[in-house]
Amino acid sequence: DFRDPDALSGYILSDHTLSCFERIAKGLKEQSGQRAWRITGNYGSGKSSFSLFLARWFSGQELPLQIRKAIDSRQFTKIKPYFVPVLITGSREPLGLAILKALHYYVSKLYVNGRKPSLLVELESCLQSKKEVADDQIINLVLEVSSKIITDDKGKGLLLILDELGKFLEFSALYPERQDVYLLQRLAETASRSAEKPLFVVGLLHQGFSTYADQLSQSGQREW
Repeated sequence: DFRDPDALSGYILSDHTLSCFERIAKGLKEQSGQRAWRITGNYGSGKSSFSLFLARWFSGQELPLQIRKAIDSRQFTKIKPYFVPVLITGSREPLGLAILKALHYYVSKLYVNGRKPSLLVELESCLQSKKEVADDQIINLVLEVSSKIITDDKGKGLLLILDELGKFLEFSALYPERQDVYLLQRLAETASRSAEKPLFVVGLLHQGFSTYADQLSQSGQREW
């Protein structure tokens, strides 16, 4: 939907939507720590549409007329956003692997011409490896991609949107030896500390964390 110019046609910004937008937009301040968010709501409550609106606005794209009439983003922030959205839809696979796939896809789109960046080669190597990639390496690659696009003036940072986040949590609950849910905390902490090289992380869930952990042992549930 991100590439469909009509995907937000008819989208209505409710008071709650505006409130969420205002809170997330505060993260654009240079030293803000408000850059990691979880949005939880029932099916059909508008989470994915809101994330599409966020992705469009953060990327600097022009929004549909009815949205521009309903909101003046300058009342929330004077900073004009120019971010690279990394959009990920959940599936039953390790979250870390999905992030690497998405980073590879978007980096390859940004660097079509000329010599292949060494960062893209590193991402390909990780994806082709038969070993699970460590969380530390995944976090470092997220930061390296963010830093490179800022250095090369391709954006002011990354907006990482994890739609259907519950699918990743289901996988983590089924196969804790392959994916530790702690990676989410690492991502949130990294985003909150990203300072002048902004990284935003937004996760979309249908229900609370505890619901996905109900089949775990008591100690596992406490850790979640």
